Amino acid sequence: MSFICAQPADAQRAEPRGRFVQLGTAAFPGLGLSLGSVSARTLYTREIHLLTNIEPAFRSTDDQIKVAALIGISFRVFGIERLIGNAGYRGFDIDLGLRAGPGLSFSSRDTKVDKNRRFVLLVDPVARISRASKAGVFYAEVGAATPSIRLGAWIPW
Repeated sequence: MSFICAQPADAQRAEPRGRFVQLGTAAFPGLGLSLGSVSARTLYTREIHLLTNIEPAFRSTDDQIKVAALIGISFRVFGIERLIGNAGYRGFDIDLGLRAGPGLSFSSRDTKVDKNRRFVLLVDPVARISRASKAGVFYAEVGAATPSIRLGAWIPW
């Protein structure tokens, strides 16, 4: 009789919590990489990210390669129902957050004006959906800093 009450394996999946390395690619506009550290909790995540736009290195253009080091925090939308309502993990999370930090742009074709605008302060509002599976945690996010669309995985550490 106990087999009737058993939950499917997906319903027993636990929310991703703890420390993760975030590895991903970024696109549109540009092409780049995203590398970071995410500390996931029930209601929020703390994050440190390195975001790059390396597309100008592959084509002849006046654009500059950009690198940004961002720190931030995000609010986990479904975390409230898990904490207060004692609900189970849905299999995915939606995070809304904000990252900020210094950015650096450079090119072998820098003009004096470009050299003066090399350092900037970036503010990157982010919306992310992450999904836990047997293979790991995968994410897709959209942010204001370019490249804006980022896809990848969280690797526990």
